[in-house]
Amino acid sequence: MKNKWTKRLSVFLAAVMAAGLCACGSSAPDSTKEGTASSPAAESVQAEGSDEGISEESPYYGKGYDLAERKNVVLYVLGDAPADMDKVLEEANNKYLIPNLNTTLEIKFLNWSDYQTKYSLVLAGGEDVDLIYTASWCYYNEEAAKGAFKELDMDFVQKYLPYTYEQQPEVSWEQAKIGDKLYAVPKGNASFSNYDFIVARKDLIDKYGLTEPEDWETFKEFLTELAKVQGETGVIALNTNANRNQTLEPYLQAKGYDYFTEGFDYFYNAENKEELPAWDSVIYLYTSDLYLEYAKEMAELAKAGVWSKDAINDTNDATAYFENGTSGCIGWNFSAIDAGEKMEKAGLGTFAVYDVSPDIHMARSRYNGDMIAIATNSKQPERAALVLDYMKSDVDLNRTMLGGIRGEHWDLNEEGQREVLDAAENYSWNSWAWALNRADEPVMAGTDERRLAITESIDSRELFAEVAGFTFDSSSVATELSVVNSIVDEYEYSFSLGIYGDNTEAKFNEFKSKLEAAGLDKVTEAMKTQYEAFAAQ
Repeated sequence: MKNKWTKRLSVFLAAVMAAGLCACGSSAPDSTKEGTASSPAAESVQAEGSDEGISEESPYYGKGYDLAERKNVVLYVLGDAPADMDKVLEEANNKYLIPNLNTTLEIKFLNWSDYQTKYSLVLAGGEDVDLIYTASWCYYNEEAAKGAFKELDMDFVQKYLPYTYEQQPEVSWEQAKIGDKLYAVPKGNASFSNYDFIVARKDLIDKYGLTEPEDWETFKEFLTELAKVQGETGVIALNTNANRNQTLEPYLQAKGYDYFTEGFDYFYNAENKEELPAWDSVIYLYTSDLYLEYAKEMAELAKAGVWSKDAINDTNDATAYFENGTSGCIGWNFSAIDAGEKMEKAGLGTFAVYDVSPDIHMARSRYNGDMIAIATNSKQPERAALVLDYMKSDVDLNRTMLGGIRGEHWDLNEEGQREVLDAAENYSWNSWAWALNRADEPVMAGTDERRLAITESIDSRELFAEVAGFTFDSSSVATELSVVNSIVDEYEYSFSLGIYGDNTEAKFNEFKSKLEAAGLDKVTEAMKTQYEAFAAQ
């Protein structure tokens, strides 16, 4: 979703605190490598073009770029626009992008309720789009196969993303490739964004003597017990919907399964081992006995009233339900703790963090878990690349995009730790800019002990899996894969919400037959062939 060089939490905190202090007030792109502000890659650009229209202090001044004409770059991202998005964009444009690149940035949001239908339409239609968020799980392979993303050779990267090229871990470029071709710029920091845990209402657990969800079985017990007292609490045990599956990841983790290669529905049981798995240990999730058992368990939870009977039709952001106190828990990554903190701040209850797979070793998400691509239809790919380079490489601009205006939404204390200010409720840190993440983001001052504890626990069980180096080029089976994925979209949320009830196994067999008829075996064989070639190397 892995090159792992992460240190223990204490070392990591010290490093990023120091980085935050050093970066404070910087207006030139930062790097761990000496001399990046005078990047050799940037210097190599032909001394042609025009610096007219940009400041002599610009890190792009004198590098040969033609920046004489004011241009507007359009970036599409996922999620809901923060209330202060316009204010933050005005700051980013007036303080950074206009004086230093003679460019304005416009950001458009594809919200969680309909991005699946709108994403391809934006790229295929007549919309102005220069940059767009993508990921192994967000149409990267599919849209690259369609030709919707500009192929990026390393000459282009060195020329138009010079500072990013210098700063980015080398492994990140490899993990972002499809075969030997690159179609997007990956994030600069790999985290445990794929590791899900449960954030639950501790006040309700204490008041009603509920089972604490410390593994998968006790999680199910907790849900059914909380559902039984809904009439008293007014709280739905798991107020989930078809926007976010909050049970599948914890289930797979508890069973020891991890992604075989990100962006595809193939998994393997690592058994806490780093070595490459044998091919016969790899499963396609949706035709496996593992998934059938999951679907049956979801049908039982639905029957017990764990979530709303109308959840399949709910298009709201499920995170908000925990924040506003109407959900008894949320299953997700560290964003779940953010939701818990908002709920507590509103005085609606208290929360605790539970790991349902406490003995399982897992790998970090891969760098292709968050990326930004240049649209093939962009009329200004070079300018778009420069804007992306600036947002990723300049510490001050980067933190403006991630967290808003310093002194209004956030600030740094004397130790270089990030402090949350009152206006942060209108622009929370890293709510959409995941593909811009850097390794030197400042640690939040007064970080909640619950967050630190789960971080340290996960970090201590990091798995440096050799399979992280494998990426699958699906271009030869793009047609079959497209049909397979559309069938998955048709059925998966019905299974995860237990819609089929006592008819679950029959529906699973129907689902499985459709997948096989769509050419799943051909996709699997292509993946097997590529993996065996990779393993032989």
